[in-house]
Amino acid sequence: MHPKVHTSTGGLSGVEEEGVLCFRGIPYAASTEGEGRFRAPMPVKPWSGFRDASQPGFAAIQPFRLPAAFRRFSTVPPIGISEDCLFLNVWTPALDHRPRPVMFWIHGGGFTRGSGSWYLYSGANLARRGDVVVVSINYRLGALGALMTDEMSDGHSADSNVGLRDQMAALQWVVKNISDFGGDPSKIVAFGQSAGAMSVASLIASPQSESLIQRAILQSGAARNYLEPDQAKSVSRNFCRYLEIDIESQSPLSELRKKTAEEILKAQLQVSANQRMPMGMMSWQPSLDGDILTKPPLEQWPGKKEQAPQILIGANLEEWKMFTATDGKRRNMDEATLRDYLSRTFVEAGGGLELTELALEYYQHSEEGKSRTPGQIWSAIQGDRVFHLPAVQLADRNSELGGQTWFYRFDWRSRRLKERVGACHSMELPFVFGTVQKPLPRWLLKAKPEDQTLSEHMQEVWLAFARTGDPRTEASPEWPLYQSQGAQARVLGGSKREVPALTRSLRNFWAHESGERGS
Repeated sequence: MHPKVHTSTGGLSGVEEEGVLCFRGIPYAASTEGEGRFRAPMPVKPWSGFRDASQPGFAAIQPFRLPAAFRRFSTVPPIGISEDCLFLNVWTPALDHRPRPVMFWIHGGGFTRGSGSWYLYSGANLARRGDVVVVSINYRLGALGALMTDEMSDGHSADSNVGLRDQMAALQWVVKNISDFGGDPSKIVAFGQSAGAMSVASLIASPQSESLIQRAILQSGAARNYLEPDQAKSVSRNFCRYLEIDIESQSPLSELRKKTAEEILKAQLQVSANQRMPMGMMSWQPSLDGDILTKPPLEQWPGKKEQAPQILIGANLEEWKMFTATDGKRRNMDEATLRDYLSRTFVEAGGGLELTELALEYYQHSEEGKSRTPGQIWSAIQGDRVFHLPAVQLADRNSELGGQTWFYRFDWRSRRLKERVGACHSMELPFVFGTVQKPLPRWLLKAKPEDQTLSEHMQEVWLAFARTGDPRTEASPEWPLYQSQGAQARVLGGSKREVPALTRSLRNFWAHESGERGS
């Protein structure tokens, strides 16, 4: 069966699979090649007849070479990468114009990797189980998605934060067209993980988003990942230097547009490897540009003049273990190395030896009271600093501004390399999308049939929130609204029912760290 649908730009011919209708590789904006590089997305030209929408479109430019044995697990689809990458995918139960909730997915990947077409992000299970429409998108990544051009004399021919602008364009396409797919444009929940969740927060805070997002799910990402203008300009200068372009010349942007995508990517990787950034920050994350982001997202969060959104937000128990799983040096560090890491980290934050001693005091024992090794202390501190604390800060802010807020913590640990991997960053993804029994997660996690029960429960929670803004289900009816300062987190996949979103003692420590920075 090849279901057909008409959109504002032309007809689409999709496929039926896994009990739903799927339309892939839908262009929501024109190609960004040539003069479109570093420009805001432009409308796609209409086409006649029906376009084949059975296969995904190109992913954004990114590093993606993998050994042959692992290519089928790549986040990049078989068609590969291109600057012509602004595509989205739709899964729907039926083309009947019934007003279903719409779940709008923004993938993660550190703003440098990923695509909405990765098979672990298939929206089929959520669409079938919850009678919802699921949309996943691509957006420009790395330098092509985030380069600041303010210091370039010909910078007027470019736009800032084009990756975020892509996401806005995709969201506007959904508002305009999703009713043809059986979705309700007034019932959109944006959800994302890691950089995707950070993007959702930026979109909510942006004065350009037209309050399109009133409901959101943020998985392991919040509102603290942005570059100050000086940081973004430094990244831009170094990027041009690696490409041997004089940023103070008459036409540096014109020269950048002449470079191949491979040359752009090579310079981007050099910046990522060598640019000194505060811990947890990334060279190619969004920047404060005076347009898309005029202030830090937490400061610009809606709730004073506009209604604060309904949000479900959380993080995984052992986030940082994903970043140390293959890093034996940091996993097995001794106390002297730990002290050196901490003092350098807190010196950057304006603290130093005093904060190092406080951190060692607060983090020497696990939640269960067990002594931690230096490597485990480092992992716990970084997990809180980069993921848990920003999530709590955003939950506090949204709650204080009157937005209904719900908090979760994902505790399920992989059975393979359990101590090394644990409940690390990204671990919840196959449970949310119902893909835990697919070959990669089944092997990587040693997933068992009973894990499908947890996956089904999490899907029901996400679906309940998409429908009503309330994640409570028949199986989990007792989940109190988040109240700032001392609020609880609902545990998913662990032995406990509820835990503090952040304990009082850790709140005190991070408040002290913030005070040392004068913020």
